Amino acid sequence: MRTKHLLLILSLLLAVVSANAQNADRVRINEVMVNNASGYVDEYGQRVPWIELFNGSYNTANIEGCYLSNDLNNPRMYMIPKGDKLTEIEKRQHVVFFADGKEQRGTFHLNFTLDSLTENTIYFFESNGRTLIDSVHVPVMKADLSWGHAIEGETAWQVMQRVTPKANNKTLDTNEKMEKFAHNDPIGIGMSLTAMGVVFSVLLLLFLFFKAFTRTSVRMATKRTARLKGVKPADIIDQEISGEVLAAISAALYELDNDVHDIEDMVLTISRTRRAYSPWSSKIYGLRQSPDRK
Repeated sequence: MRTKHLLLILSLLLAVVSANAQNADRVRINEVMVNNASGYVDEYGQRVPWIELFNGSYNTANIEGCYLSNDLNNPRMYMIPKGDKLTEIEKRQHVVFFADGKEQRGTFHLNFTLDSLTENTIYFFESNGRTLIDSVHVPVMKADLSWGHAIEGETAWQVMQRVTPKANNKTLDTNEKMEKFAHNDPIGIGMSLTAMGVVFSVLLLLFLFFKAFTRTSVRMATKRTARLKGVKPADIIDQEISGEVLAAISAALYELDNDVHDIEDMVLTISRTRRAYSPWSSKIYGLRQSPDRK
C-alpha cells in the first residue's frame, strides 16, 4: 500500500515538473510578415513569410510537440520537432518560423506557406493537437510590412512600420515611473529626502544590530565565565576600565605596532655591594682626626 502511494506521489511530481518545464501556454503569436519582398532572410538567404512566437512568461517555455497551422480543420498541420534545444524559448524572448513549405530545411521551417494576395489565419495549438493557445487573423498588406502586437503581451494588433523579427516590437526608451517622479518633484527635494531616509534607516538598523550583538556576546561571555568559576552570572561584576588605562594601553599598542621608543645612548648599571657595612653610613669618615703628637 505504501509503495502505491509513493508511486502516485512520484507520478504527480513528475507531472508538475513536466508542466512547469514546458509552460507553452504563455507563448503567443507576436508578429507575422506575409509579403516579404526585401526584409528578413532565413539561414539559406531566402526571403519568405515568417511567424514570430513570443514567450510572455518569466520562465523558459518549451514548445516542442506543439502545432502551427493555417487551417482550423487541420490543427496538426506542422508539429514542432522534439529534441531540439532551440525550441526552449527563454523568458521574454522570441523565435521565428519560416512559412516556406520546406520542412526538410530544419525545425523552424514550416510545411505550409502564406498567401500575400489573400487574408491568412494562423493557429498555435498545444501538444495534444486540440487545445488552441493563440490565433491571429492577418489582413492583406503591402510588401515588407508586418502585422504584430503594439507591445509584447498586449492584445492590440496593428500594422508594423518597423519590422522587428526576434526583437521587441516597441523599444522602451524612457522609464514611465521615473518621468512621473520627475514631474511631481522637479527640484529633487523628494528624491534627496528619500535617499537620506534610506541611508539613515540603514545606519540605524546597523547600530541596533551591533548593539544587540554586543549585549548578546557579553551575556554569553559572562555565563561562560560564571560556569567556569562555579558562581552565578549575577555575582560577576563587570569592572569598568578607566579612560586613563585605556589611553595608556592604546599608546603602548601604537608604539609596539610602529616600533616607536626612545633610543638609549648610555646605560647606568647599579651593582649590589658585598661589603658587610656601607661606607656611606660609616662614622669614621665623619670624625675629625686628632693631631699626631710626637
